[in-house]
Amino acid sequence: MKTAILLVTGNSLSLAETLHQEMNDSEIFTLEHFPGCTYISSLSDFIEENFDEYDAFIFICAMGICVRTIAPHVKDKHTDPAVICVDSMGRNAISVLSGHIGQANKITQDVAHILGANPVISTLSDNSGLWALDTLGQEFGWEVLVGMSHAYYKNIELLDDEEESDEGEDYNEEEEYGEDENEEYDEDEDEEYDEDEEYDEDEEYDEDEDEIEDDNSIILQMRDGTNYNERTKEFNVIINLFVNKYRTALLLEIRDEGTDYLERTRPQHVDVYYHRSDMDLSQYKLLIIVSPFMFFDPAIAHIQYIPKILHVGLGLALDPPEFEELFVNLVVGAPGKNICGQAIKEVATIDVKRNVEVIKKLQKLVDVRFYTAEELSQVEVPNPSTTVQKYMGTPSVCEAAAILSSHHGVLYAEKFKGISKKSTFAIAIENGYLRQGHIEIVGAGPGNPDLISVRGRQMLEKADLILYAGSLVPRELTFCAKPGATVRNSASMDLEEQFALMKKFYDEDKFIVRLHTGDPCIYGAIQEQMNYFDQHHMSYHITPGISSFQAAAAALKSQFTIPEKVQSIILTRGEGRTPMPEREQLHLLARSQSTMCIFLSAGIAEQVQEELLQEYPETTPVAVCYHLTWKDERIYRGELKNLAKIVKENNLTLTTMIVVGEAIDNREGLSRLYAHEFKHLFRK
Repeated sequence: MKTAILLVTGNSLSLAETLHQEMNDSEIFTLEHFPGCTYISSLSDFIEENFDEYDAFIFICAMGICVRTIAPHVKDKHTDPAVICVDSMGRNAISVLSGHIGQANKITQDVAHILGANPVISTLSDNSGLWALDTLGQEFGWEVLVGMSHAYYKNIELLDDEEESDEGEDYNEEEEYGEDENEEYDEDEDEEYDEDEEYDEDEEYDEDEDEIEDDNSIILQMRDGTNYNERTKEFNVIINLFVNKYRTALLLEIRDEGTDYLERTRPQHVDVYYHRSDMDLSQYKLLIIVSPFMFFDPAIAHIQYIPKILHVGLGLALDPPEFEELFVNLVVGAPGKNICGQAIKEVATIDVKRNVEVIKKLQKLVDVRFYTAEELSQVEVPNPSTTVQKYMGTPSVCEAAAILSSHHGVLYAEKFKGISKKSTFAIAIENGYLRQGHIEIVGAGPGNPDLISVRGRQMLEKADLILYAGSLVPRELTFCAKPGATVRNSASMDLEEQFALMKKFYDEDKFIVRLHTGDPCIYGAIQEQMNYFDQHHMSYHITPGISSFQAAAAALKSQFTIPEKVQSIILTRGEGRTPMPEREQLHLLARSQSTMCIFLSAGIAEQVQEELLQEYPETTPVAVCYHLTWKDERIYRGELKNLAKIVKENNLTLTTMIVVGEAIDNREGLSRLYAHEFKHLFRK
């Protein structure tokens, strides 16, 4: 963020220098000559000349000086830069202008942290802990539409009669589509390409013809509503309704990071819904929607956030349609699907169409991805075409391209034809966004509930089913489960029983957490589970956790990599009931004398000791760590020659980590990373 730090008096130079050091792309401007600063003769002249040239201005001076300097140049909250004022003693950092959209509130918090100052923020939503509706879309990459019904305008007397008449026009769904949405369209796939026409690969594109308008003037507007930059008055009314805590309905038709945040931080005056049919809007003053699907004329004030999650596959005939027709098809979407054009993340097609005129025009509005016929032909689709195969070398273009573009997501709209039958479309949604069943494999960490990741805990708090490995994971980790959640211990279940339970909840569109000890990707036995999920096309994701080898390093107060002594860490196990590959036998791994962390091997300690002694000196330090970070944690230090004895005498079996290597308790071989003469990208 391009930032100007404006220093009025030299007494506060150290504050300016501290901010400059911590803030990238910043520059200090002063009214006196100081080394490392840019001299300016007049503060007001500088602001007049540069008000639109910087993203943020940080004044270090009295508030009155700051306000009088910027006042003549303040225009609009959507375009004004962020302005922050810091008093000359560095005690207070004050957000002055463009708190949300210009990010002045966020910068104020950052400045306060850097200086150890008190942040002063006056916006109501921040002080009451409410969402900042005007920046919510920007934060999560959502497009924004706002709207209010004619009746609502009339009730609150926001607009004059002329404005009311404009806003009161009835929505005509047939006009929007240009045809009856129930009209049956021709499924004859052989009409997709004309066999008698030839495609001219050398066709030239005239860049002077039909210039595409500026992106800001082409708004894929799907209903009575518009981009909030154009409807400031309406947006302000919506914000006022929300911050004054009028009853609000929140409709979440997809699931992503942003909707997880909204559910996790939901204010008390907001009710959450996942299906439109469940809402009675007569009970609410405001409707907030997160969806890629159109919402036709709700009877109350509403704001819709549109996530870009749609991937459109495009097939073109040898005689492609005009751009205007193609554009309308993209905006309107599939018949009966009510898709918002703003939700389109990417259009995909076959690479031989790269130089077609309509594709070049389309690239000015949206990302277009190209696939080869070979890539497309590998994708299984519901509507393969012999005609497409004949001319394109693949049985599908639009459906296959949509599926590939969405990373093998859900084909939401199968192949449908454009208005003139010269193009075909298919629409896919990336996996994990639709409100369907989902399984989150979560790493619980080494044991202490405080050591689960923030995300891991959030997953537990929202889960409908928590299935945890009770023999390895403390039950305390599940105490954050929401009311009504099912919590089951998998210790007594075989794999089929676990699958059956998870599948039952999944098919009910529920959120499931499979809770594993440590990090699930290290001896977590998740391979067979993922195989089952893949076979049944189930949505899942892995949240990593802190592994017990990391907890061992912390408990031992040891750095497992020592400069010039040991730079590798080996995570392994001894050969018990699970055979080890021949090349990974302990005595072979031990040749490097790296720091070795041995899992699941306390029961075969004698065998482990025997193999390690083939390479490590018998006096090599060892640590046997039981129940790391649990309440009954025990750690035993010794030498490798006594490893088996330590394990046996202390009756150590399950959940025991064995660490071997010179790194244990080592305080020699210091790093030069922070030495003064060691220069790097961030310290020159």
